[in-house]
Amino acid sequence: MSAFAWYSHELCHWHDPGPGSGYVPVGPWVEPLRQHAVDPDLRRAEGLVRAAGVLDAFDCLTPGPASDRELELVHTARHVSRVEEASAAGGGDAGVYAHVNYHSARAARLAAGACAEAVRDVVSGGHERAYCLVRPPGHHAEPDRAMALCLFNNVAVGARTAQEQGLRRVMVLDWDVHHGNGVQKAFHEDPDVLYVSIHQDGLFPPGSGTITETGAGAGEGSTLNVPLPPGSGHDAYLAAFTRVVVPAARAFRPEIILVAAGVDASGHDPMGRMLCTSLTFHALTTGVCELAAELCGGRCVFVHEGGYSPWYQPMLVLGTASAIAGMPPPEDPFRHSLDHLPGQRLQPHQKRVIDFLCGHHPLMV
Repeated sequence: MSAFAWYSHELCHWHDPGPGSGYVPVGPWVEPLRQHAVDPDLRRAEGLVRAAGVLDAFDCLTPGPASDRELELVHTARHVSRVEEASAAGGGDAGVYAHVNYHSARAARLAAGACAEAVRDVVSGGHERAYCLVRPPGHHAEPDRAMALCLFNNVAVGARTAQEQGLRRVMVLDWDVHHGNGVQKAFHEDPDVLYVSIHQDGLFPPGSGTITETGAGAGEGSTLNVPLPPGSGHDAYLAAFTRVVVPAARAFRPEIILVAAGVDASGHDPMGRMLCTSLTFHALTTGVCELAAELCGGRCVFVHEGGYSPWYQPMLVLGTASAIAGMPPPEDPFRHSLDHLPGQRLQPHQKRVIDFLCGHHPLMV
């Protein structure tokens, strides 16, 4: 038996966000695309991890669907019903830019179920670390509505599951290029869940994820946003992790770390303007595993979120999976076009954001 678990399900590949252009469904003046603009096939990612021999280091597990009770740890019953009804009707928009097909509700339940199972497994000591390669993603889904491809908030369901398992302090780290408004909203007033998001400043949702959003009420100080300027690369992300995430985690002392592990901050991704490479995600993942070993007995769960480059997403998933398994960074044929760019080095305007957080956020002062 391995120390690492891999959760995936065939039906997650059957979810279809539609043939629209970007987030826009087919309509007047919108020509259907022949390939998904916003949801590349994750089979290629899993296939590369298998072909590279990295999947051999994991126990591959097939999750069951999340129950209504599990989903309603985060979402309203009306929201769950809306997703189910839109899917049962054969398709449509289940929220805001959240297109579904007949299989989507089932796929979304499996994605959330994978996170819940992974958390229970890791908390019980079945495995030390887990990775959920699931679709649809989740971090934009709010308690009462689907948004931006996200139907149910997978990592938030995982965090609530951890609390149900008796853990008092849960940390959610989100490095998707977009701000995880749904995760932040779910735990905005919860002092026992630390939400940290490293994302591109001002990208999506509009006006979401600013430095001044630090939680409310009893949860004041339990939200920490790191909005990096567009064009940030490897050094900026590693500086944000070592100078902001690590001290915040040590101050909070989580009992488990969950990661919304989107890979759309890459330099080849069409949905963002960042410069990360597979080496960046390998380094960030290694850092989380080391932090978990220091603070919470090694317990950490990674949940796939965004990633929209059909050719580069598989390499980025491989970089993440290799680090979870304690393996070196993979050979990456795409890195040569990104490594030489000036934005890979920490720039003064990027450093100012990190410096400000270090001096002003409640967890950092």
